[in-house]
Amino acid sequence: MMITPPPLRQGDTVALVAPASKVKKSEVDTCIENFEAKGFQVKASDHLCDKWGNFAGTDEHRAASIMEAFKDESVKAIWCMRGGYGSTRLLGKLDYEIIRSHPKALIGMSDITALHLALNQKARLVSYLGPNFRALSDQSTEHPALATLQRGKEPLVFKGEEALVSGKGVGLLTGGNLSTIASTMGTPWQIETNKKIFLLEDINEKSYRIDRYLNQLKQAKLLDGLAGLILASFINCDSQQEGDFTLDDIFEDYFGKAPYPVLKGFPSGHIEAQVTLPLGRQAELDTYTKLLTFRV
Repeated sequence: MMITPPPLRQGDTVALVAPASKVKKSEVDTCIENFEAKGFQVKASDHLCDKWGNFAGTDEHRAASIMEAFKDESVKAIWCMRGGYGSTRLLGKLDYEIIRSHPKALIGMSDITALHLALNQKARLVSYLGPNFRALSDQSTEHPALATLQRGKEPLVFKGEEALVSGKGVGLLTGGNLSTIASTMGTPWQIETNKKIFLLEDINEKSYRIDRYLNQLKQAKLLDGLAGLILASFINCDSQQEGDFTLDDIFEDYFGKAPYPVLKGFPSGHIEAQVTLPLGRQAELDTYTKLLTFRV
């Protein structure tokens, strides 16, 4: 059974971690100041601004920061500062029994997809595919991500733009960044998609690379047996040269005759107005209405 972490409350303490690429202290300080102005407390990990190559500290320090945040009883949620690259290097260094016994929301996107897969599949913990912490730079008290985190198990409804395949499907939501998902293939962290609603997004990958990743998933039969598919934002993923297949061509080739509902243009991924989604929670995808609905 999946565990949904307790909802975030005004005044709660949020741990700030950097599982992937390095961050700038000036950027961290500004983000913390703005977030505290929203009525929350922030506890930054000890090694948040470390540098090891292009990573935010060594693998051991980055993994330890995540574990410390889960074990800290004063921390009610864990927010990832940014993506980039590096989260997959930590997956074998986390204690999923401890994480499961200290359930709390982890929020992030892009490279953080690797952590979502591991928490969902190894700890059976619902986590949140939403903006990285540095995206919360405004000082306004309201933010869609915070609204979702504060609703816990309450109903949620989100809308896409276009139905590629009409239909309805019910299943646990999984997915995230396509290239990161592809990088877990053949590992203990490989995504589980059977009877699930599978969401995909990416950025700065030419269309032939998107085709390559989808072909890898197809050959591994991870596109079979889905409850539904959501094609979210694919930013700067145009054709490399004239004559190459476009993204629409590729999506039509892979999914145009899918035996499950397929929704395009969903507001998740590397976009400013992205929604925050509870990965591992059961949802209904209805492409007649273009809605993704999470019920109680």
